[in-house]
Amino acid sequence: MTGGIRARIFATASKRHKENQMVRGRGLVILTFAAVVTFACGGGGGGGTASKGTIKIGSDLPVCTTGGQSTANGIKFAVDQKNAAGGVNGYTISYQSFDDCRQAAYSADAGVENVQTMLGDTKFLGMIGPYNSAVAKAEIPVAAPQHFVMISPSNTGVCLTKESPPPQAPCTYHAADLRNGNANNYWRVVTTDDFQGPAMADYFYKTLNIHSVGILDDSTVFGVGISGSFEVEFKKLGGTTKHSEYQKATTSDWKSILLNFKNAGALGVYVGGTDDQNICIPRKQMKDLGWDVPFGGGDGIETTDCIDQASGNELGVSATSAGADATQVPGAKSTIDAFRKQFTGANDFGGYTMQAYDAANALMAAIGRAINDANGSTPTREQVRAEMAKTKGFVGVIGTYDFDANGDTSLKIVSIYSVQSVSDPAQSTGVCGKAQAKLCFVWKTQFDFAKA
Repeated sequence: MTGGIRARIFATASKRHKENQMVRGRGLVILTFAAVVTFACGGGGGGGTASKGTIKIGSDLPVCTTGGQSTANGIKFAVDQKNAAGGVNGYTISYQSFDDCRQAAYSADAGVENVQTMLGDTKFLGMIGPYNSAVAKAEIPVAAPQHFVMISPSNTGVCLTKESPPPQAPCTYHAADLRNGNANNYWRVVTTDDFQGPAMADYFYKTLNIHSVGILDDSTVFGVGISGSFEVEFKKLGGTTKHSEYQKATTSDWKSILLNFKNAGALGVYVGGTDDQNICIPRKQMKDLGWDVPFGGGDGIETTDCIDQASGNELGVSATSAGADATQVPGAKSTIDAFRKQFTGANDFGGYTMQAYDAANALMAAIGRAINDANGSTPTREQVRAEMAKTKGFVGVIGTYDFDANGDTSLKIVSIYSVQSVSDPAQSTGVCGKAQAKLCFVWKTQFDFAKA
């Protein structure tokens, strides 16, 4: 999950309009204030005791969704492991998960309230999140003046950290303005939509041999951005496109748009958006029209809800995810196996679980170095931020991370998934339907843009 993103999101919800979006939202909780949720639908702390006291880290995610919850699970697993090993330099790490869902959609306003709650407690020294780029856009200006570390496991919006590369549309906001003269406080462990969109364009054009597509976006920041990056690359390869957009509030039937695509000669459909904007219902309606062509999108559709929305036309839906698939990474198996022993639910492991695990460990490593800077005392938020900014060669489950001055990772891998029928969902990459539990997103291939 954009603003201009190996989620697998398993979500339920409804996203926000333009400047308020990016990959993945959803949830069923209405918040009247920043809520710290329990791990029935979110959060819970770390165990263990340490002599020096407690340091808190938080997360801001749409945890009342399968995608948000599975991401939070990765953080909790990392914290539990760390505390079981003695904590961080004598301190117990306490983890609290905050929910940014409101009225069945992620909410930037809720996210800001959650950050303000964390800022109001001096024991919070950093957070993992947010999940959606539009939420990050709202939170960074609040967190940056307080030197509060944010590490996203899933944000893919280009403009959060840099300018859109030509010939894509220029950013409607600028990373420097979000920070307002403060040192960078934001990092992410996934790559950006200027790689995610082109990856699917290459897959459509070169692997599936599709040279004409209909492009549908949901009018959100994420949807517009990722569909634009797809379209630029697809045309560069020699393909032709017909592009339409819609808004959830006013659209319940996409058949006329789909017929326009079909009549224009489209041999595939690319969707820019997320399941909480009903972006996968058109897949069902394609079958109603008797139109059988490939259907693909970004990490906003690599979700349980997308599979369910496609109802009867699930097979062959393809999605990108803005990172390497943990199940395909050599050496990751033991960590995933240990995770699944602790989290045994069918949807506990998701597309960004291991990215969240890596993000949490990177934050705790920075906290450990900051404790040393403070001569063993509780460090300041600025000391943690400064240490996070020095992070180089951090070895995680997904790979070895370096971060540039903007907060972007050196890992620029985009994975491709397709819905298939599997005999054992537990052995899939983790994103399966609810109504059809054995229809799951299965890893197909990946593109490494760092090596391009």
